[in-house]
Amino acid sequence: MTSFKNKLDQEIGEAPRFTKALQERIVHSAEQQQHKQSRNWQYPTIIVGAIVTLLFLFIVGPFQQTAYPQHASIVELAKNEEIQQLSIASNGNENSFKAGRTGWVIGQQQYEKGAETKLIENVLQHGVVAQKNDYFHVINNMWVQFSNGQTVKLSMYKNMEQLAFLDEKTNTFYIVNDEQAVTAFTDFNFKEAPFKITAFLVWLGVMLLGGWVIERAVRWKFNIPKEPRFVNDKHQKTAIILKFFNCVVLVIFNIKTWIIFIVADFALVSVTMLPHLVTEYYFGRHEKRHYVAIINAVYLLIVFIAFVIWVQ
Repeated sequence: MTSFKNKLDQEIGEAPRFTKALQERIVHSAEQQQHKQSRNWQYPTIIVGAIVTLLFLFIVGPFQQTAYPQHASIVELAKNEEIQQLSIASNGNENSFKAGRTGWVIGQQQYEKGAETKLIENVLQHGVVAQKNDYFHVINNMWVQFSNGQTVKLSMYKNMEQLAFLDEKTNTFYIVNDEQAVTAFTDFNFKEAPFKITAFLVWLGVMLLGGWVIERAVRWKFNIPKEPRFVNDKHQKTAIILKFFNCVVLVIFNIKTWIIFIVADFALVSVTMLPHLVTEYYFGRHEKRHYVAIINAVYLLIVFIAFVIWVQ
């Protein structure tokens, strides 16, 4: 046995085969290979997901142009067709339009066929084409769908005594000269939109507080460190790039007034949270940092759904 051991020691040496330095090199090489394989699918997934989501915004209803098959005037439509759906959004800015298809826009007043739609029909039937002047000022926007499927976008104008409408598609201005129709319309008690700025600020404060409490609870439960904030320089650079991208997207949504559309806001939340979640998993999965991102994403989605239900 001793001679065999001596021969074996002569062949391979007495030093252990897996030294600590060699073990560290093997583990480091394996981790690099794993990271390389992860990068092959993670970053393309972020890019493809963001592009598909943004393309979805332009395909869905709110961004499609409304077809006018007969180019009928709103007076003719009101006399020959019934209004099936009506949306009203307060807006004093002539350079923007804030009403849209029912169920798609945040904070607008929405009506199905009924007393409200009959009042609008009666007012529109008495419209007369006229020249717009500076005495009229816009007070709200209206999205109207008639029984033949045609939809129109109208801006309602008012001066001291008269109502007027501007067809946003044809840029035709109509003045309503029938005093009885105007009085019946203005005297009707339209429901008020539930959205109030004071209530919204309170709701926003409660939302932020709830998010802070939930994050603290998750970090405590899974022992997830808050500092250092970034795992390495690549993590920090990626986070900065994502924040810049999110700011650019938010500015574009506000400029284009897409922010009023529910589906656009849902896409905005997705584009904001999904890359953040993937990044946290990629860089911080060993410390379970992505748990915080997942909980925040779920919490934000629940809060968004609750907000939509509140304002509808």
